[in-house]
Amino acid sequence: MVTFDPFADFRMDGHVAIVTGGAQNIGEAIARTFSGAGAKVAIADLNGDKAKATAEAIQAATGNEVIGMGCNVTVQEEIQQCVDTTVKAFGSLSTLVNNVGWGKAYDDPLTVPEEEMIESYKLNTLSAMKMTAACRPHLLQAKNATVTNSG
Repeated sequence: MVTFDPFADFRMDGHVAIVTGGAQNIGEAIARTFSGAGAKVAIADLNGDKAKATAEAIQAATGNEVIGMGCNVTVQEEIQQCVDTTVKAFGSLSTLVNNVGWGKAYDDPLTVPEEEMIESYKLNTLSAMKMTAACRPHLLQAKNATVTNSG
């Protein structure tokens, strides 16, 4: 029987990643994949309890260090706390995944209420820019640093 190892060619040993919106769904899958590939992972999510539970489950499954924390990525102080906590826990930062995103589906985009558009822009666009800016000093020190925006 041939065994398939999805991490044979994809390794992240020595990398430290922050995954926003990482407590469930796509963010959780990203965090699980990175941890399985050897990275140390910080899961940042609006639901801090879920982020911590997800981190514990991933760490138990992969054996690699994973932390979870609450973080509202629209609040600058919480963004900075997330970055500081990650660097304090793991000593560096080399990977950022801005995975937070939200929006309702509308048949006609011209019917979207202005306030909803503004809130969506703050969450989907400004938060990624602010998180990247907060991580930038650490990413510039890392070899092969990456930033991925999804959500």
